Amino acid sequence: MTNSVAPLELPEPLVITLGNLKGGVGKTTSAFFLASYFAQVHERRVLVIDADPLSQTGYSWYRRLTAAGVGVPFQLIAFPSRHVHDCVADNAKSFDVVIIDAGGESAEIFKAAIPVSDELILLTSVSPSEVKRVPSTYRAAEEAAAGSGREIRVRVLMTKVPVTMKKGVNVSTEYRSQRGNLEDAGYDVFGSYLSAWKWYREAADGEVGEGAENPIEDLGEYRQVGDELVSPYRAAVEVPA
Repeated sequence: MTNSVAPLELPEPLVITLGNLKGGVGKTTSAFFLASYFAQVHERRVLVIDADPLSQTGYSWYRRLTAAGVGVPFQLIAFPSRHVHDCVADNAKSFDVVIIDAGGESAEIFKAAIPVSDELILLTSVSPSEVKRVPSTYRAAEEAAAGSGREIRVRVLMTKVPVTMKKGVNVSTEYRSQRGNLEDAGYDVFGSYLSAWKWYREAADGEVGEGAENPIEDLGEYRQVGDELVSPYRAAVEVPA
């Protein structure tokens, strides 16, 4: 007998919240690329909710791309409200995956997203100031989830990672040190990480025709991140050898 990988068995819908109670860690860019991942690789109906109350960057990117005729493979709406859970409920039957960009400006909105989430991805760069915000963000999520009766998987995704490769391993001191700190504190850290951050940001934010189509055409490292994200939703099945 040999093992084969079964199709994805996702909740209906799968709700993913991207968070860190600090701005600038890559939540909006990650929402764009992960939405494209689910739409392209798994052909799922995807909704991104831009819930940042101060800066609807995701909405602006989406509007510019669609206005230029770029076939964005997901839908995006701006809903910067503490009632974001109602927005999820209202759209649950129309989408297979809902990604919430909770922003870094409102703990209230972030907490409102948690009880309806299946996955919480805590994003941080290797900057010590950003890594230090992971515990407070986690505690806020823990408080919000209390009593919900919902099982929420929490993982840390490292962004803006410096790379120094040696024998196929990233031996960057900054990366290894901060990753070690997170793991020692008990956090589940993605094996995948995001390094070419300027490229990702410019790919989503650049002028159409000069790379702005890349979130749709080239997933880069987000392909590995996405595969790792969905791995718990696959079940190995046995088939005849």
